[in-house]
Amino acid sequence: MRRAKILATIGPSSESETVIESMLAAGLSAVRINMSHGEHSEHERRIELVRETAAKLGVPVAVLIDLSGPKIRTRTLDGGLSVVLTEGDKFVITTREVVGTKHEVGTNYDDLPSVVSKDARILIDDGSIELRVDETTETDVITTVVVGGVLAERKGINLPNTLLPIPSMTKKDHADLEWAMTQNIDYVALSFVRTAEDCRQAKARIKELNTRPLGRPLLIAKIEKAEAIDNLLEIIDATDGLMVARGDLGVETSVELVPVYQKRIIELAVAHDKLVITATQMLQSMIVNPFPTRAEASDVANAVWDGTDAVMLSAETASGSHPVESVKTMARIIDSAETIKAEQLKKPVKFNQPPSGRTSQALCKAAAYAAKEMRTDKVAVFTESGLMARRLSAVRSGLQTFALTTSQDVYNQLALIWGVKPFHHPDLGEADERPIGEGTMMDLLNTQSDKTADLLKTGETTLLDAGVVSDGETLIMMAGRLSGHGLSSSVIVWTIGEEITRR
Repeated sequence: MRRAKILATIGPSSESETVIESMLAAGLSAVRINMSHGEHSEHERRIELVRETAAKLGVPVAVLIDLSGPKIRTRTLDGGLSVVLTEGDKFVITTREVVGTKHEVGTNYDDLPSVVSKDARILIDDGSIELRVDETTETDVITTVVVGGVLAERKGINLPNTLLPIPSMTKKDHADLEWAMTQNIDYVALSFVRTAEDCRQAKARIKELNTRPLGRPLLIAKIEKAEAIDNLLEIIDATDGLMVARGDLGVETSVELVPVYQKRIIELAVAHDKLVITATQMLQSMIVNPFPTRAEASDVANAVWDGTDAVMLSAETASGSHPVESVKTMARIIDSAETIKAEQLKKPVKFNQPPSGRTSQALCKAAAYAAKEMRTDKVAVFTESGLMARRLSAVRSGLQTFALTTSQDVYNQLALIWGVKPFHHPDLGEADERPIGEGTMMDLLNTQSDKTADLLKTGETTLLDAGVVSDGETLIMMAGRLSGHGLSSSVIVWTIGEEITRR
């Protein structure tokens, strides 16, 4: 069972049923909808197709909406033609309505002259062009070209080390989020995160718009700004997960620091029970080539060894020439990397931390130790919201975690979590008003309960039918926080196929 998951962006290259089916069959666990491009109707068709195809294949799939965030860009150029900026030349970025040339260009950010200061760095087109601010006027930023290059229309502007007084969510983001919440999506990625307050505001809005009967879409904070690195622990506390957005992070800080930040972000996320995604340029050469470079393969493997929940494909699957092969390649690299077991790389992070006093942590560690003693790497968890499955995953002990849930939403959402294989199964029927996910592990100790027998038989049948366990096999059974009950205080060693009275 593959532990690390694959997240791929859906775009023009991958929006057909054939391609989506092939990617899911190759190991795709989740899809990303990039709100920087396309219309709502276009994205709606893609989400619907992904859900229908996954249902046909009988596999879970998570859907992540990636909000655009505020984008500072240059405006148009004369005739739409690119210009060459030469080192040492003067160049003006202005809020005036101008025809762009090699001497000046407009910007969509009207406050630019008031927020930059003398000697500030301005980076254009992912850092391929660097300018230094000489002076400003009410409308103009007058700069000297430090690193020249070809400037095309509507390129992104980055302002490293300049504090921008703008919110993380634009009017477009609010409209996109409102639409996305009608599509039953599983995750929301928030761009331009600088402080924990950015996350708290976005999460509050998600809760306001949420209509799910159980749980809500989880918030992923994209770490791409220098301020986010400075406030990382507070952001982790305020969000549900993190994305190592290496493209903008490398521009906003420095390329050589990205690997350092990646390791730090992943380790802290896992330590705090938060999902973490590693993104940007993972198999960049496969946008045009059918094979990755050796360096790209090593990059993916190192992210897996760092402990990331998922690795993400962007243009490789959205607009590249080889979307299916990119997913297959990513899957092969993960499989190869995972021949080295997690516990052989380093001691699971949870066991290096001081006691937390949390019952959930005690249960997860107990399950890991019990599995080791019983020489099994399998644990089944009955979960209502998916929370205990996520916390068990964060132990990173190498266990195969089978999450048993009656919630279709939880089933899909858990598809993106490291080491978790979710299973959706029906409730206990009309004879019992509560679904399987609402029994408690304490019920397992009451062998006179028909309800318990039904719970166990259904859980066992689900795992047996899936072929992930066999008769006579021993595994660990536990449960999360279930409706109307406190957290279970039991972790049970379980043998498949035995009579309940013998357990």
